[in-house]
Amino acid sequence: LLKACGSRLTEKLLEGAPTEDTLVQMEKLADLKEESEGWDGSEEEEKPSSQPDLVEGQELSKSSPETSLMPDCNSWNVAHRRVSVFRSLRHMRQVLGASAFRMLAWHVLMGNQVIWKARDMDLVQSAFDVLRTMLPVGCVRIIPYSDQYEEAYRCNFLGLSPHVQIPPHILSSEFAVLVEVRAATRSNLYPTLFDEEQSLNKYEFIVTSGSPVAADRVGPTILNKIEAALTNQNLSVDVVDQCLVCLKEEWMNKVKVLFKFTKVDSRPKEDTQKLLSILGAAEEDNVKLLKFWMTGLSKTYKSHLMSTVRSPTSSESRN
Repeated sequence: LLKACGSRLTEKLLEGAPTEDTLVQMEKLADLKEESEGWDGSEEEEKPSSQPDLVEGQELSKSSPETSLMPDCNSWNVAHRRVSVFRSLRHMRQVLGASAFRMLAWHVLMGNQVIWKARDMDLVQSAFDVLRTMLPVGCVRIIPYSDQYEEAYRCNFLGLSPHVQIPPHILSSEFAVLVEVRAATRSNLYPTLFDEEQSLNKYEFIVTSGSPVAADRVGPTILNKIEAALTNQNLSVDVVDQCLVCLKEEWMNKVKVLFKFTKVDSRPKEDTQKLLSILGAAEEDNVKLLKFWMTGLSKTYKSHLMSTVRSPTSSESRN
């Protein structure tokens, strides 16, 4: 399986310069490979049932290869390894409704904790497969299903069984959003569009947060562009997916510029504000998004920048 993941990465590299997502995937693969080489199978301890099956970057010793390694390759189409309850972001938006989806997507993009509570584990994992496509790979930390609440520093996507108690301060927090999947209380909950989807007709989805996103809030630029693509029925799902890839690359490039400017060059705050204006990202939500996405930058990129700072440039050498 490691070899298969490696082959996919190689194919991506042969298509041209590696994207930031590809670099992160390579690093995760290398970490997993290193971990697997030191894993001789002698530690066969049963893990407590309350522990999550998966935490990205630490999966190998906790779960089977099929479930642990595949998520790290899924930025290019391994999402069909499970039952796809949600087929796409557009499908999820139709099911949740425009305002509930916007609130959920806003929290996803900002790096806030996204909690899904449901009895159906496949539904939760399918939701995360779809939602994670909005983020750079390095920003995704998933615990897909747990019997206890897990802190936000451990995961920004958390699936919980229905009986789990969520701490009150999390429920009222502006840095968390909760999607509760309940049995539908009335028939014909969804339009005829979903008649063939009996699995979804059984449910209703309640999206709540300590910080509901007001309808008139501008929001991050990328969210508005994603919504425009999702609502444009002239665009196929595949075209929307490609739009998403391009949008993420565009904003990761802004992140890289900001990282070099602030972390490497240590430029003053006033200059940073000017740069953000030039990047078209001076609004509060855009700044928050860039800071969160900065945490997903690959080690390769960061070390490359730091090494160029440490070693003198050719012009300085000549001088």
